[in-house]
Amino acid sequence: MDGIVTLAIVAFVALLGATLPYVFVETRWRWRWREVPAGRVAADAASTGVYRAAGDVPRYLHEAPRLVRWTAFSCFLFGQMFVPGLAVGLFGLVMAGVGIVSIPGLITAAKIYRVGFSLLRRDHRVAVLRARDAASWALWLNGVIFVGSLLFVPRALDHHGFGGLIVFVDVYGALSILQALLMLRAVRVWEDAFFT
Repeated sequence: MDGIVTLAIVAFVALLGATLPYVFVETRWRWRWREVPAGRVAADAASTGVYRAAGDVPRYLHEAPRLVRWTAFSCFLFGQMFVPGLAVGLFGLVMAGVGIVSIPGLITAAKIYRVGFSLLRRDHRVAVLRARDAASWALWLNGVIFVGSLLFVPRALDHHGFGGLIVFVDVYGALSILQALLMLRAVRVWEDAFFT
């Protein structure tokens, strides 16, 4: 029962930690997305002339598209893992220098967190480049971690707690890979908006 309560508290803090920067940045930079055309609409739907077609006017977005908003929120959610990763890395550094292996994970988390800001602010060109860079870091890092975890499977069969750790790392890695693919999809679908 204590594990479920702890997990619920950790999930709540993680969601709150991702929601605060999302809400602040999204509301403050919404105006940048109002410059992006979203099609055309009839100028006056009631006036359908017999001799000439009714005119149409451009329509613009009111806020960032849903895909971009979800991607930015996921960037804040996964990128905030920089803080616990830094704590574990510093502790591991003191304990025989093992924490040095956490440096690629810290770099990846910082890059992912920064992408969330760039997407919501609609940073021209920079958002696409940062998203692709962070996604490639996340894909490579989690691929290496997954392959490395396979090396420890025989040892996990001997120790009961070790198997649970491997499962946790692999599940988190799979979610991180899905989040990296989401970043790539968002910038591919809305690439024109970031380059205009």
